[in-house]
Amino acid sequence: METLERTSFEHLLRQEHYQPEELANLLEIDVNLIQHVIFLGELPATVLDRHIVDIRRKDVLHWLADCE
Repeated sequence: METLERTSFEHLLRQEHYQPEELANLLEIDVNLIQHVIFLGELPATVLDRHIVDIRRKDVLHWLADCE
């Protein structure tokens, strides 16, 4: 089980695009926080009809750097 979790985590680290749930799992934060910062405009994402469909890795890295 631990190997599966580690593999999944490593896979998430290498992705170039995320869904809100994936990013929340990777960062170990609530998905509602991800959604909140996107709708505030703090984290760029592709949104269609109020559904977050894509978050780019480079935008996540910029957002995290700004949070420091």
